[in-house]
Amino acid sequence: MADLPVTSGASRGAKGGASADPPATPAAGPPVALVLLCCLGAFVAFLDSTIVNVAFPNIAATFSATDLPTLSWVLNGYNVVIAAFLMPAGRAADRLGCRRSFAAGLTVFTLASVVCGMAGSAAVLIAARLVQAVGAAILVPTSLALLMPMFPMARRLIAVTIWGAAAALAAGIGPGLGGLLAEHWSWRAVFLVNVPIGAVAVWASRRLTEQRERGGPTPDVLGAALLGAALGLLALGLVKGPDWEWASPGTLGCLAAGAALVLLAVLRSARHPAPVISLDLLRSRNAVAGNIGSMLFSVTFYAVILNNILFLTGHWHWSLITAGLATTPPPIATALVARPASRLAVRFGDRPVVVAGCLTYVCGTLLLLWGGGRSPDFLTHWLAGAAVMGVGAGLVWPVLGAVALAGVEPARLATASAANAAFRQLGAVLGTALAVSVVTSSGADALGGARATWCLAIGFALAVAVLAAVTVRPGAGTGSQSPAQAGPTAVL
Repeated sequence: MADLPVTSGASRGAKGGASADPPATPAAGPPVALVLLCCLGAFVAFLDSTIVNVAFPNIAATFSATDLPTLSWVLNGYNVVIAAFLMPAGRAADRLGCRRSFAAGLTVFTLASVVCGMAGSAAVLIAARLVQAVGAAILVPTSLALLMPMFPMARRLIAVTIWGAAAALAAGIGPGLGGLLAEHWSWRAVFLVNVPIGAVAVWASRRLTEQRERGGPTPDVLGAALLGAALGLLALGLVKGPDWEWASPGTLGCLAAGAALVLLAVLRSARHPAPVISLDLLRSRNAVAGNIGSMLFSVTFYAVILNNILFLTGHWHWSLITAGLATTPPPIATALVARPASRLAVRFGDRPVVVAGCLTYVCGTLLLLWGGGRSPDFLTHWLAGAAVMGVGAGLVWPVLGAVALAGVEPARLATASAANAAFRQLGAVLGTALAVSVVTSSGADALGGARATWCLAIGFALAVAVLAAVTVRPGAGTGSQSPAQAGPTAVL
């Protein structure tokens, strides 16, 4: 569930003989404090992708004069900006230096969190969330780029595992922590909790070793802006469709303009030396399965996250803290299953594990469909479905990520991994927008909206299963191998 973009800092120095790696030996491990500091960058970025969902009902109550589709930009604006600027931020860090970029990302993220927590209007909150996402888009790639050189080459998969565990932990505790803060203090505390963490991290970042900046083409900022505008227009059309009517000029215009801008971003990426979308990474069957599959599964995953919070607070009328704790089992189950899933992929192959994970996720969703219409009961009518969904996601996420990177040469591992993360964020944008659209269409019928969203999630999960069955190469799995050892991919 946590994105694992490996930035180009992981493999810099391959050209020109200028290695950015500090001296390291297997016997002398990296300083624990610096490892924790790098992981903290991933932690705060991914924490804010789940902690705010739980506080969303309270935010909506505070700004009751603002309609739900507009307020959804508090969630979706964050995902749009990260999806558009993740790869340009990583490339910019290569040019400017990772430590400076890391400190800048922390500063932007922390200051924007202050504005979010003090926002007096929905417009200010949404604008501050967009700025906060810029900081997160910088933190995600630079935190891992700084961490990996602390480990010798043979142990860098350990660095990825540690970093990924921090991201998974953030996603896992986000709902419960968000519910606790919003219930006992205010939704504003969900943002202000970042301030002391960010301040300490900015101060401590001076101890990090600066990675030597590397030359190269300037990141495609215009391409990122085009992609961000495209995602924003597509999300706007989806969330406003029920209000504007699906056949209205406004809805159709947003969807058409968004699609046109996506095409422009793709065409620009085909010509730019540092594109926002690396199209050459979609020329193999495995790359298509891993990246497009990750995007489609993100649609179902993020739609269900928001839907479950709205259902538990709107239909079962649970408090925010109770709803937050009730939505914690899926990410925890996902984190626990991720490592065994990789081992299963090595033994049985990637295709059967992904398909089995999707079907398991569908079974969990069906259990929620069954229990959702009954009396509010965590143990009897909720836990089983939520946990099974988490197990299914744990089988799907790590294997799709490995499939996307299979056969990628080491020099391109950074770009390929960041691209996979960007596809996941794209799915998060669409999933959140679809959930808001379905809930808005259902009006006061919270149960009807929840059931419709669960059915939508089932459809996307089945689509991922079909995609994997058709495109993932049969044979030995790559789930726990180094991507560079995963073997060649079949060319389309």
